[in-house]
Amino acid sequence: MNKVNSAIEKILKSPVTDHVVLSYSKSETQHIRFSNNSVNRENLFKLEEEVKAEVGVDGRTGSCRTNDLSEDGLKRAVAKAHETAKLLPKDPEYMPPVTEAEAKTFKDYKPEFGALTDEKLYGILGEAFGEIKKAGLNSAGSLSANPYTLEVYNNRGARVKHSNCFSTFYLTAMTGNSSFKDFHVTKDFSDYNGKAFLADVIARTRLSENPAPQEPGKYTVVLGPAAVEELLMMFLWYNFDAKAIDEGRSALSKRAGASIAGENVHIYSKPDHGRVGLFPFCPDNAMPYREFDMIKDGKLASPWYSRFYGAKKGAAVTGLPPANIIFKGTNKPLEQLISGVENGLYVNSFWYIRLVDMMDGIFTGMTRDGVFRIKDGKLAQSVNNFRFNQSVFDLLQNITEIGREKEMVFTSIPPITVNDFNFVSKTEF
Repeated sequence: MNKVNSAIEKILKSPVTDHVVLSYSKSETQHIRFSNNSVNRENLFKLEEEVKAEVGVDGRTGSCRTNDLSEDGLKRAVAKAHETAKLLPKDPEYMPPVTEAEAKTFKDYKPEFGALTDEKLYGILGEAFGEIKKAGLNSAGSLSANPYTLEVYNNRGARVKHSNCFSTFYLTAMTGNSSFKDFHVTKDFSDYNGKAFLADVIARTRLSENPAPQEPGKYTVVLGPAAVEELLMMFLWYNFDAKAIDEGRSALSKRAGASIAGENVHIYSKPDHGRVGLFPFCPDNAMPYREFDMIKDGKLASPWYSRFYGAKKGAAVTGLPPANIIFKGTNKPLEQLISGVENGLYVNSFWYIRLVDMMDGIFTGMTRDGVFRIKDGKLAQSVNNFRFNQSVFDLLQNITEIGREKEMVFTSIPPITVNDFNFVSKTEF
């Protein structure tokens, strides 16, 4: 037990109230940004270590964060949180600390990951810069490694701890008038195949050059995993809160028991997924996340329940939001989905997504970094970017093919083929 653990345990032996939670976190972020095929911010390293103190008083909760991890520093943070709590109005959704029994139900899957040395990280970049230059292209992006530890303690005996790591390589390759973006998310890059990754990025970037004009309209579209994640996560965030559904503030409020997706769609949460990097318990209160279905067999299986609303409704707590959202895929690679489309479009990613109609689940946004015409099952040529207005309910019901999942930081998402995706105008940027 180190000095921070000892100080926390000492404070919790004589808690200032019957509600004291101390959350310790440590992260070592190494972040390298690059542009013009060279590093432009050299090896930014940030070590963050802090404790968040939460104190509850008569239905009020105050908090204070500190990076003074001495015993006196932690006591001051607890005192400040206590003082703050007494000044606040009562919280109608106040919840007492998680119990020891509740905390013990979490699954600590203890992921393993190797060392992330400068030699490994700069080796990845050196290979990328060399291949991109050789192809006559330019590049920009970032590479980062993020090992972390999270521990939560409270006066009711809860003690949880988890260590993990997620590392990312985001690469945008550019011609004079187009771009293509791809990424690799991993723990330690032991599964990274630079030769194959870079060859694919270069081939798609070359194909993206000189986009041809394409009229807006409804198309059969293959959406890459990034595009699916960007739109799906916005939809879930706005609509899956159980309390909002019951109060009529969600697009799901008027769809009780109705079909909201094709029967081939299965979206669920799995805290111990292993290859996706979120912690298996809530970092604020130590409540374990659990595995559960969100959408299955075309219908809402379970919305998201906070501790307060789960207790009120007698439902299992999921977290708000839950951990590690998974869209179940198949063994079909992206190329197989493309080969199944005679005439359509491939969309690599979206950006600038915004809500248009809350109650019908309609969002707008733009395509970015790769839009290609599909002709006779092959990527034929890039086309101009589009703005879309799309009901996510229609999208989920119009999915004809689902591909192989691709892991991201907090999700695992497949590419999908969708009929009648609605592009409303061309865009230029």
